[in-house]
Amino acid sequence: MDVLVIGGTGLISTAIVQQLLDRGDRVTVFNRGATPVRFRGEVEKLSGNRWEPGSLEGAVAGRKWDAVIDMTAFAPQNGTQLVDTFWGKVGQVVLCSTACVYGGPAAELPIKETSPRQPFGMYGVSKAGIEKILLDNSGRDGTHATLIRPSYTTGEGATACGLFFDDSLVSRMRQNLPVLLMDGGFTPWAISHVSDVARGFVATLGNPKAFANDYHLTSDEHTDWNGVYAALAEAAGGRFNPVYAPSEWLRKVAPRRSLGAWFIYRFPSVYDNSKAKADLGFSTTVPLVDTFRRQIRWMEETGALKQVEDEPCEDCLIDAWKSGKTEIVDSRWVDWNPWGNNTEN
Repeated sequence: MDVLVIGGTGLISTAIVQQLLDRGDRVTVFNRGATPVRFRGEVEKLSGNRWEPGSLEGAVAGRKWDAVIDMTAFAPQNGTQLVDTFWGKVGQVVLCSTACVYGGPAAELPIKETSPRQPFGMYGVSKAGIEKILLDNSGRDGTHATLIRPSYTTGEGATACGLFFDDSLVSRMRQNLPVLLMDGGFTPWAISHVSDVARGFVATLGNPKAFANDYHLTSDEHTDWNGVYAALAEAAGGRFNPVYAPSEWLRKVAPRRSLGAWFIYRFPSVYDNSKAKADLGFSTTVPLVDTFRRQIRWMEETGALKQVEDEPCEDCLIDAWKSGKTEIVDSRWVDWNPWGNNTEN
């Protein structure tokens, strides 16, 4: 197949490109060229910035592909852009959406593709809006839409770990330092290895069952956050030494750093993959401990593993909790938001 990947250098998209190349597909990537590539093999590279008017449209003008996989659509206008640019010119457009379209707490567990939605923040709301645009147009002019909803995905190419996107969590565990969890760490979650998620994306291509359809691509190995951190400690060769604080307190003292924890990770998130299994042959093959082992090995090989002194966030928060603070703590380390600047997201 001839496949265009919008993105192609991120965590999931790198794995997708590699799997496409490994099976002999012709791959084109469109991105800004700002991130070094990690895949092996030759691809055609188109440079541009989809947020600049006419950049994507100009780069692909006069071209046709069998399928387009969009990994960087984050605003509703990106949905309109996809329809205006590719409808009638490609057979299929696959959107990387997000499990955040369901929000929390979930109305039912496991969460199904048909479950009620209350999207998390602008991220979830925007992805839900893009989904609607694509599904409303699926099948028109011979172009079909497929929606993929990953959840927490990690592995080679990822640096941050845990609830607070802490790049030094592995180093903390190796030094038997305390690590912070919320609400006793009992919330169930499922964390996927990137290769499994990428395999699900690839399985949608040219698959009529995937046309005008949506799928979860998440791990079948369910545990709670205590189990997640224990698996990380085992993979790191360290120890799991937890300190627990209420999510309400974290929201007060670190409103930006705890944003994902407050809106997403404090709610149970277990997803039903049965439709992906039936239509795509999807399965999860990498256990959680091995997922973390592979991530840690990549971090060590690339120099991405940070030391404790490089990331004081955990110490700031733990000290604040133990000393009874209730106001925002040191903003140099804690008041950073990986989800954007809006604490009301």
